[in-house]
Amino acid sequence: MAHLLHVALLLSAPAPLPSSPAARAALAEGDAHYERRAEGAKGAVPDPERIDAAMAAYRRALTLDPHSLEARAGLLRAIFFRGGFCQITPAYQMKIFEDGKRLAEETVQSLEKSRGSPRGPARIQALRGVPAATRVYFWAAVSWGQWAADHKLAAAWQGAAVRMRDLAQTVVDLDPSMDQGSGYLLLGRLHAECPRIPMITRWVSRTQAIAYLREALAIGPKNTPNMYFLADAILDNDPVHADEARRLLEKCASVEPRPDYLVEDAHYAAMARARLASLR
Repeated sequence: MAHLLHVALLLSAPAPLPSSPAARAALAEGDAHYERRAEGAKGAVPDPERIDAAMAAYRRALTLDPHSLEARAGLLRAIFFRGGFCQITPAYQMKIFEDGKRLAEETVQSLEKSRGSPRGPARIQALRGVPAATRVYFWAAVSWGQWAADHKLAAAWQGAAVRMRDLAQTVVDLDPSMDQGSGYLLLGRLHAECPRIPMITRWVSRTQAIAYLREALAIGPKNTPNMYFLADAILDNDPVHADEARRLLEKCASVEPRPDYLVEDAHYAAMARARLASLR
């Protein structure tokens, strides 16, 4: 918490000179540890040593260069993996997801302000001039989602669903192919899982959920989350196509894990097997 407050104070200062060699080295170290996050994993359960080292390096990079969008996106990504895939106590998970949401919102607001806070097409055009913008908005949307899962009442009052929708839509507007269609994946999951509350989330559409998830799968046909969540949404909302959902789950359950996503693919393969078992 103290570290994030320190970063927030530094953000209000004038922009510094280009990142120092020490900050760049810390960022590279974080990326290197993240790439090795599957080392020591037992199937879908990773050893947290590498991801903890990645988080520490990204935090060090932020201390050295508080304006680094790359370090911010890297830390948000690492928090997602640490809290979503590793063994973790509920208290620590809640803490890092709270930290992630706070950092995400602070980063997005700072980035928007730095572009002059334009609206409409001018906003997207301005953000396209920032190389890390797409990743920042993607991981910000993920961070809001992780936080909202543990703070359902507060999330409703703070408009978490609308915030996640707008952040994910920005990802799609900037780069629909980002991370194998993950912007569409976020929009699809939001429409599939968010409760429809009068005057708050009346825009939620289960039909639109499946459309977005199909877009994601078309862009990333080998991406296991795309397979799993489309199948899940079909089974829950479009049972006429249950056979298609079963085929997707069977494919997800038996897929050869991709070298860059060993833990993630093992995780979704296990989820697919469990979902198939529930259908028998």
